[in-house]
Amino acid sequence: MEYSEAALQKVREDRLLIDQADQWLYEEIQPYVGRRVLEIGCGLGNFARHFTDRDLYVGVETSADSVASMRQTFKGHPNVRSLVADATDPGFPALVGSDFDTVFSLNVFEHIDDHQLALRHAVQVLQPGGHMILVVPAHQWLYGSLDRSIGHYRRYDKRWLSALYDEARLVTVRQKYINAMGALGWLVNGRLGRQETPPAGQLRLLNILIPFLKRAERLLPPPFGISVLAVGRKPAKG
Repeated sequence: MEYSEAALQKVREDRLLIDQADQWLYEEIQPYVGRRVLEIGCGLGNFARHFTDRDLYVGVETSADSVASMRQTFKGHPNVRSLVADATDPGFPALVGSDFDTVFSLNVFEHIDDHQLALRHAVQVLQPGGHMILVVPAHQWLYGSLDRSIGHYRRYDKRWLSALYDEARLVTVRQKYINAMGALGWLVNGRLGRQETPPAGQLRLLNILIPFLKRAERLLPPPFGISVLAVGRKPAKG
């Protein structure tokens, strides 16, 4: 897929403007995260910092520079490890091992061409009874210039994720759309405005509003959102 590396880098940097969004996602996934954790697409460690108290956290990335940065940041935590690895590589399961009770990936699988293979490998390294957690962009009708510019192959919905989990032999235990206001902004900027990156000013405003949006959506879950969360459980051996 052709995309703009400059646009993708700007989106990575602008993620710092919406730290409340990352906090929101952490709060949503935290109840399902166990003691031995694998993150597919760890980036620079935005979420690793939440799991330094776990028995083991392993973050994998395709970028050697990101892994080097992770190792420097968490060098004082022997239980935090990072590896250069591609979840679609045939050797991925052997590389990372199979002693994880949790595998999670946040806003990564939309960048993977063969996401079904990546999911099968993720399930392969997951212990029976463990959780597979995905947060991915929601709704194909939101797909536009923003998605193309940063290398999104697709956006997802609950039905499609259920089918993917069924195919991977996972039991779906929870699904949820997150951040309806963010979805409206994505629609305006990516479908109507045909922009390549979200405006920084809008991101700053959204960050201020997120604590209020979070509380509102917990009281009344919206029928759409900028992201969709899916939690699956690998059946116990029996």
